[in-house]
Amino acid sequence: MNGLYEVTVPRGADILRTITAFIESKGWENVYITGAVGSVINTVYNVPIDDSIPMHLAKVQCPEAAEIVGFTGEVMKRERMDPELAKVYPDKTSPLFVHIHASCALREGRVIGGGLRGGQAFRSLRVFLTPLPD
Repeated sequence: MNGLYEVTVPRGADILRTITAFIESKGWENVYITGAVGSVINTVYNVPIDDSIPMHLAKVQCPEAAEIVGFTGEVMKRERMDPELAKVYPDKTSPLFVHIHASCALREGRVIGGGLRGGQAFRSLRVFLTPLPD
């Protein structure tokens, strides 16, 4: 089970669903996302609005196409996630929790990012993963 694996999110496909489906197909329960290369569109990020713990977050939407410049995270069975993260990411539709921090370059060199809540691949997005022992 060790090694580096790649999943390609094709144009227009949902990033989080594609990653989740790939991990579920492998039967993995604990994965480190080492990075990604490609472009995205219609992304949504969680960003902190103050310095409180637990964090208070706002959603920032980015409808335009952008190039990924940073992409790292973790995937785990939902019952293993930190209870504070469960409050921040309340979606419970998947048995896995996908926790990705991403940043992307927009037109004119602007950069946006945060905790990735959603989005699609623009041209395509190659995501690199390493399964971890449970």
